[in-house]
Amino acid sequence: MKMRPVKRIPIVLILVLFLAMAAPALAQNVSLDAVCRQKSLTPQQCQALKDQVSAMINAQGEAKAPAAEALNIKAEEIRKFRDLKPEDVRRGRELIEKAAPGGMEVRRTREVQVLREPQEPKGKTLFERSRPARKFQDISEDLKPFGYEFFQEAAVSVTADRKDIPVPMNYIVGPGDEVKILLWGRINAAHNLAVDRDGKITLPQIGPIFVAGMTFEEMSKKVITQAQQIVGASVDISMGSLKTIPIFVLGDVRRPGAYTIGSFATITDALLIAGGPTDIGSMRKVQLRRKGKTVGTFDLYDLFLKGDRSGDMTVQRDDVVFVPVVGPIVGVAGNVRRPAIYELRETLDLKHVFDLAGGIIPSAYLQQIQVSRVQNNERQVVIDLNDRELRKSSGFLLQDADLVRIFSVVEVDLNAVHLEGNVRRPGKYEYKAGMRVRDLIQGVENLLDDTYFDYALIKRTTQPERKTEVLALSLRRVLIDGDEAANVALKPEDRVFVFSRWIFEDKPFATIEGEVRGDCMEVVELPADRLEVDAKAPLKPDKAAKMDKSKKDWTPQAAKIRKIGDDLDRSGHRALSERVLRVADKLEKYGRYDPREDLREVSAEMRKLGMDAVLERVRDIEKEFGASCRFLVTQNLRIRDAILAAGGLTIDADREQAEIVRFQDNREYRTIYFHLGKAMANDPRENHAVQPKDRIVIHSIWEKVPRQFVYVDGEVSRPGIYEYTKNMKVSDLVFKGGGLLESAYRDEAELSSQTVVAGTTGVLSHRKFSLKDALDGKAEANLELRPYDRLMVRRISNWRTERFATVHGEILFEGKYTIKQGERLSALIERAGGYTDKAYLRGAVFRRESVRSLQQATLEEIARRMEKEILAGGALQVSSSLSAEEVSARKVELEQKKKLVELFQQLKATGRMTIHLSHLRILKGSPFDIELENGDSLHIPPRPSVVNVAGAVMSPTSHIFMDSLGYKDYIRLSGGYSSYADEGNIFILKADGSAVKAGDSYIAWSDGRERWQLAAFAERADALEPGDVVVVPERLERIAWLREIRDITQIIMNVAATAGIIIKVF
Repeated sequence: MKMRPVKRIPIVLILVLFLAMAAPALAQNVSLDAVCRQKSLTPQQCQALKDQVSAMINAQGEAKAPAAEALNIKAEEIRKFRDLKPEDVRRGRELIEKAAPGGMEVRRTREVQVLREPQEPKGKTLFERSRPARKFQDISEDLKPFGYEFFQEAAVSVTADRKDIPVPMNYIVGPGDEVKILLWGRINAAHNLAVDRDGKITLPQIGPIFVAGMTFEEMSKKVITQAQQIVGASVDISMGSLKTIPIFVLGDVRRPGAYTIGSFATITDALLIAGGPTDIGSMRKVQLRRKGKTVGTFDLYDLFLKGDRSGDMTVQRDDVVFVPVVGPIVGVAGNVRRPAIYELRETLDLKHVFDLAGGIIPSAYLQQIQVSRVQNNERQVVIDLNDRELRKSSGFLLQDADLVRIFSVVEVDLNAVHLEGNVRRPGKYEYKAGMRVRDLIQGVENLLDDTYFDYALIKRTTQPERKTEVLALSLRRVLIDGDEAANVALKPEDRVFVFSRWIFEDKPFATIEGEVRGDCMEVVELPADRLEVDAKAPLKPDKAAKMDKSKKDWTPQAAKIRKIGDDLDRSGHRALSERVLRVADKLEKYGRYDPREDLREVSAEMRKLGMDAVLERVRDIEKEFGASCRFLVTQNLRIRDAILAAGGLTIDADREQAEIVRFQDNREYRTIYFHLGKAMANDPRENHAVQPKDRIVIHSIWEKVPRQFVYVDGEVSRPGIYEYTKNMKVSDLVFKGGGLLESAYRDEAELSSQTVVAGTTGVLSHRKFSLKDALDGKAEANLELRPYDRLMVRRISNWRTERFATVHGEILFEGKYTIKQGERLSALIERAGGYTDKAYLRGAVFRRESVRSLQQATLEEIARRMEKEILAGGALQVSSSLSAEEVSARKVELEQKKKLVELFQQLKATGRMTIHLSHLRILKGSPFDIELENGDSLHIPPRPSVVNVAGAVMSPTSHIFMDSLGYKDYIRLSGGYSSYADEGNIFILKADGSAVKAGDSYIAWSDGRERWQLAAFAERADALEPGDVVVVPERLERIAWLREIRDITQIIMNVAATAGIIIKVF
């Protein structure tokens, strides 16, 4: 037994760890100085690291090793091999390339082995922990005190009345108990009697009997004796409901206090109610105190480890269950059955602790049992104990707070070899004397497809230095040629790695695109030297999901098409928009529907209308529906096989000519044309072999014969684009368009045609004919159509053109009225019965749809301008900020800007026009007696009695209107200006919808007289009226970035008048 203090980790070990971490960086040509900076090494540590690396490179002779790119090794494939590094594979490749053709030359290189074992995951079973699967001294010290989880996880169920157990004869009867008495003989009766507070039971015909403090046996004898003496009856006595008793649970428990529990409750029941001991409460010295004396001590370990409840005494009235402070504790970590922290009692030896922990497991390394101890409150030391036979542990005494570590045996299987990689049965195999590579692999049939036979690798640990060496070998010579010289002898702990050829080469892929169905099914190579669909081998779930998605999930494309349709609708191309939206609907509904034909028809119409920007968007979407498959090129794969694997041809495929674009060895492209029909008939002259990187293109028949269309507009059920067919007539086109509407003008229609003169100039001509005669089948009117003709079916003039205007509010007859062209506002009001007595004409609200559209366009323009001005430099300012505080402030500012822009983008115009209503006699002939339009609306409110104050005042609110008060008076009534009020830009939203700037000017402009007038003769523009709103804007200079926006105050004022919204800046 040797005691030694814990020392610092030697600097050499630190350098080795840093060297291991720096190895990937060295593989990527990162300088050692950069590694030192990254790891914050001292100059001395950095120099030591450089010396170590230089020594390794000199020993290995790899200073001029070829780069990974030159070897074409895929590191991601190498990662599939455990304990194998890319540099091992590169070195092995170098060795085998240098090997002589006549024999196998084995060269050895050495490297420092750095173990990278994963940490033990939580939740391992005892069997898994019993196996040596960890590094030496790699044990978990995350220990928990033993037994405490019982009180955290156990369900507390302590009842006050236990009726499932018999009452013992020594049970003490007291107040609250129920006594059941059965009499028979001279008297037959049954009584349930409760012991009262005085300790008595009252038995009919016998009288009161004092029973409190007696045992159940004593009480039974007394009652039986008195019953026989007084009434001469036989008696049977039992207990019914039992009393509850008060107890105390004190000491180091989670919920100390007084509790009321059942008469049969034990010490454990009391602890469960109180939550159990705390982390400093003892589990082994729980005391039961009665009348000032300790009547028993219960060791909970007896219950947990042995199931022994003999010490779990029943508590009585006013007992105290006391938990003292925990005694000496010892932690046991590592390879025992139950690692935990244990409390010691009388026995302090190490063997007793092993017994508490359930014993040693098979993976324990007993030659070094390590005890970590705090010695004399001064220092921490470790003590190593060699106790292979577990004889010394009984004499080794532990101290309080000792930590016992039981390490694992080393993880290496000394009599095993490992086979990994591209093999059918990888794993661990028993090493046998004289074993060689062929004995381990056994034959080619045990290798997976695409095995790389020219190179394999053996990674060997040499003795006694435990260093690693790499041996390269050729599987072709070992397994196919039977070369015994290449059949390397194996040693224990060898790892044999067999590689796939795709680690060193790119997989040979080719693509097919164009008029194929695009199902891209899995294929296998059949003995008939051709590829077909493998119906027996189902696809893997992930591949099947990708196929299903490629067939049906066109949601993103449908959304793009729908966006184009919505844009066309907003721009006024209603008929074209409906056709585009129908394509989106069908795509979302059917999934497998191919929209390219419909998109081509729409594109033809867009081309005629000169909609180049939209046409480009449609073409981009159309390309996304083109089928394309990428497949692995195998031996004897031909064009027909690739087409079948891609789902076959579409009906639009041009079966006469297709092409292969081939990338040749001289890095040039070459096009090979072939007859598609003959290739599908398996003609060997046309069914060419497919080579890697080939691109097979299947063309459409419509590339040679373009689709031709005709158009119908106007009064038909389905105006739009229709495919042109030979000998098509006007009546046929009307039929395709769903027939004429009732509003169609049948006496005359117009057919527009375009002819090409001399192949250079297109001439547009118009022909008029009787549509009625054409539909009746008269040859002179039923004209024959030419490609791209356009039929215009006119609408009967003034066909059911109904216009409406709405009046409501303080009007005699509210409602929706039909108006005629040229009708004026005064006539509508007169038809509605005129104003009521409560009508407030100054507050009349007149809205018009055409005005709303213009106002909305203005608001959107303001929002676009705002976004351009305040967001243009926002991101640049954030990226150019230097300090973290400046970056944070810039981000907050950018978020505020975005919120303001979003607020402006969400504004909706009201379409309100400012009008001044008056008596109908005066209104007629005035400028405000405007001509009505369809959809106009007039609302006349009742006379309000308030003036509103909003914006930067102390208390925005409403006030009673008084003629004697001006806008400043109302601001004072609202508490005055706030600290950020812009007093120079106050404006008033008038009840009639206009906005005027408030001021003290005594001169005003008269529109009627067209002159300036003094205030004594003119009505002040800022004079308040009922329903007006006084708006005090914020002083925007307080927000620095708002000063960047030109005319921001004027913008806010205009928005308030247009949208009826007062914008409050942050």
